[in-house]
Amino acid sequence: MSPNTLLLLYAFLAVLALIVLIAVFKLHPFVALVVVSLGLGAAAGMPLSTVVKAFQDGVGGVLGFVAVVVALGTMLGKMMAESGGAARIATTLIALFGERRVHWAIMVVAFLVGIPVFFQVGFMLLIPLVFTIARRSGLSLVKIGIPLVAGLSVVHGMVPPHPAAMLAVQAYRADIGRTIAYAILVGLPTAALAGPIFATWITPRIQLPAHNPMATQLSGDTSREMPSFGLTLFTVLLPVIGMLAASVADVALDTTSAIRATIDFVGSPIVALLIALLFSFWSLGYRQHFTRDQILKFANDCLGPTATILLVIGAGGGFNRVLLESGVGKAVADLALGSHASPLVLAWTVAALIRVATGSATVAMTTSAGIVAPIAAAIPGSNAELLVLATGAGSLVLSHVNDAGFWLIKEFFNMTVPQTLKTWTVAETIIGIAGLGFTLLLSLVAGCAPREPELSAQGWIDVTATLDPARTPIYEGDAPMRFDFLKNMKQGDKLTLSAYSLGAHSGTHIDAPMHFIANGAPIDEVALEPLIGAARVIAIPDSVQAIDAAELTKHDWRGARRVLFRTRSSLRSWMDSAFHKDFAYIAPDAAQLLADAGVVLVGVDYISAEQFGAAAPRTHQILLGRGIPIVEGLDLRPVQAGDYDLIVLPLKVKGHEGAPARAIVRKR
Repeated sequence: MSPNTLLLLYAFLAVLALIVLIAVFKLHPFVALVVVSLGLGAAAGMPLSTVVKAFQDGVGGVLGFVAVVVALGTMLGKMMAESGGAARIATTLIALFGERRVHWAIMVVAFLVGIPVFFQVGFMLLIPLVFTIARRSGLSLVKIGIPLVAGLSVVHGMVPPHPAAMLAVQAYRADIGRTIAYAILVGLPTAALAGPIFATWITPRIQLPAHNPMATQLSGDTSREMPSFGLTLFTVLLPVIGMLAASVADVALDTTSAIRATIDFVGSPIVALLIALLFSFWSLGYRQHFTRDQILKFANDCLGPTATILLVIGAGGGFNRVLLESGVGKAVADLALGSHASPLVLAWTVAALIRVATGSATVAMTTSAGIVAPIAAAIPGSNAELLVLATGAGSLVLSHVNDAGFWLIKEFFNMTVPQTLKTWTVAETIIGIAGLGFTLLLSLVAGCAPREPELSAQGWIDVTATLDPARTPIYEGDAPMRFDFLKNMKQGDKLTLSAYSLGAHSGTHIDAPMHFIANGAPIDEVALEPLIGAARVIAIPDSVQAIDAAELTKHDWRGARRVLFRTRSSLRSWMDSAFHKDFAYIAPDAAQLLADAGVVLVGVDYISAEQFGAAAPRTHQILLGRGIPIVEGLDLRPVQAGDYDLIVLPLKVKGHEGAPARAIVRKR
């Protein structure tokens, strides 16, 4: 059995173990994910200390972003619930649609209200309204309720800035604005099919008990004065407006524009949600005559229940990191590349399998996006925004008894298990299949990816340092550089023939893991994927020598898979002069940030990324230990900060730790 096959078997057994632990042994999903992650890493041959570290890094990498988004979104949802803002949106749309089309109104309400909150939160916000409408109109709870859960579910899986959808956006490094636009185009018809249309068909086939205790309990007092429709709608859409503005600015404004930088800051998910939340404290709080103490209580009350959600999300991220670092991700990538499957179908399939296995749409999105993202990056024509939608659609299919949402719907609608399977499970599966179908249709119009320009030298900039024994700096203690002409036509020979003698780390070169990692890959085994693709050039001021974590956070580097640092070395033309010891270097804490963020290649514009005279090569150990090649000795004088296409290819020298390379970039 080949190593890749064995790894895939381990992954299959890990997912199977998740099902057994959660469904049979009734183990909490968080605990099950921890156990399975550690077991998978050990079975795959990872050192035990590395397994624990990988799991920790995965948890931190996911929660560092998602925890803030979940907290802000949950508090915003709580403000909508307590103020009556959700009810105001609902009643206004119902009045516009009319009673005969009230199930369509509920779908639209759920689509709007569900944007900032998780499914369970949105459900609890709106279910009292569903019970009230069903009682007053005499319509079946199924006809009103299925459109509600369809709208919430579609938003949960596909529409940023919903926290779950943002997980996939982050993993694929998709553009938020385009993802929102595509998600609306795909999500609305998908919700219509699974919601009002399916509900109209299934309602006569489902007979519910006349008495529903939950309906009696939750369809009570609605006498509180509600905020205005326009103000409430503006509040809930405020984060979407900010993110769309940032997307437009990225297209319309130059990367060096101060206005673009400001809009990007305001439109980042965390800041946009924070602004919306602070605005809601006025629009849905003080304006509705709530006191400061009441608003504080709302915030405190809603954060407690999110702890379990965050723990499961974090554990899903840890499981994903173990999958990747154990080699399973690469094994799946090799299998996918060999099968020539569509990246969209692949993303949907992986997410669907994990959804059925674990019962959690959020875990399915987190894990599958982490697995598929490196595969998609290696497949020409992949579209990150459409991959988000395909992953989201796959994460929603076939909800059954291992899904907490299944039991939530069963209990609140007072249905039997077979009735819940016929309604909720079928609706979720319609969402998954229709979502993929509409995404594939959209790919025909939007294109699987922006069309690549015809291959030519146009626009490419050579950022390789010229090798010249008289001018190229040599690191202290490294092999000297020598060029000799064995034959020379200028001296009367019939041909010109020369010989070179130089170290592996001369001029522009690539460090392979073998350089500082025992049993690390040599340069001839470094994969092409990190060496070719989108890169971001970061301009570091001349005054900065240590690029540490504090300095790194001042720059827009997150979301870039390849990061090149343009430092004082370029500003002073040091790659064309004698060796300087005070070159700018990457500090270990910055290297850790880059590695944890999923960066696949790091480049610097001097012949080392490590501080001269450092007691230990920690920067190299951190990056190379994660399998991240380091390009050193780039000549970045011809380029400015911004996004580029990068190709950097080393000599294929068998069994050695590094090699000279040729590097070119093209402005994106």
